[in-house]
Amino acid sequence: MTSIAAWVGVDSRAISSLYIVSDSRISWGETDRWDQGRKVFACSNEPHLFGYYGDVLFPALAIPNIVDRIDRGLLREGPGGWGNSVQEALRRLASDYPMGRRSNFGVLHGYRCGVGMDSVFRLEIVSYNAPSRKWSTTTPVVPAVSSFLHIAGSGHASVRDADALWSQSPDGSTSRAVYSAFHESVASGKDSKSGGAPQLGGIYRVGPARLIGIIQDGVRYFAGAPLIGHEDTSVVEWRNELFERMDGAKKKRLPAAQRHRSRPME
Repeated sequence: MTSIAAWVGVDSRAISSLYIVSDSRISWGETDRWDQGRKVFACSNEPHLFGYYGDVLFPALAIPNIVDRIDRGLLREGPGGWGNSVQEALRRLASDYPMGRRSNFGVLHGYRCGVGMDSVFRLEIVSYNAPSRKWSTTTPVVPAVSSFLHIAGSGHASVRDADALWSQSPDGSTSRAVYSAFHESVASGKDSKSGGAPQLGGIYRVGPARLIGIIQDGVRYFAGAPLIGHEDTSVVEWRNELFERMDGAKKKRLPAAQRHRSRPME
């Protein structure tokens, strides 16, 4: 009941970034919905990003706990890798969660090992299947070009269709094409369970993970929610629907930012 995806950005030298993007809609049945639901989380001190799909309540409450542990050094990579550490933390948090309230969900965990040109970017998906009570962790193969690593949620088919169209455009195999495909899919309304402004998190070769503000239809959104109006927008990186770098105060493309093209319509 969401649209969520992760992708890597590749420059002329190597993989340079990893992103997780989601819609912001939380639905109850066919009529009740809220388009400001938090679905992407970033560590403040470490290069780790998280997102979720499927059940809302448990992941939305559990992921901030894990983010805090990583930021404080309480949760570290164990012998089985980060995937095992995160899965074990989730399992412990879920140990006394009521069985009657459990539903299927998946948690995307993107992170970086190393710094600079020694950086290695990885994505792991921890999944829980409620009927079988089974946990699993998968690690997608990281591609050599800018492209999706994983697409999930009720809107996954719509995102893949949009990605196929953008892949055939002159800007195919770029981060701007990948993000534009996701934006186009959510904006199309093809999946009624996906909606609201996209929320985006990124990891680069240097520094901790970060949440990236989105400017859409002249409105500034951060983590899926519109700003009040008097925030200091200079402390956040901003992008628009074409993944152009934006001035958060002026809501215009930065003077030195590269201009990106829209996809030619059929």
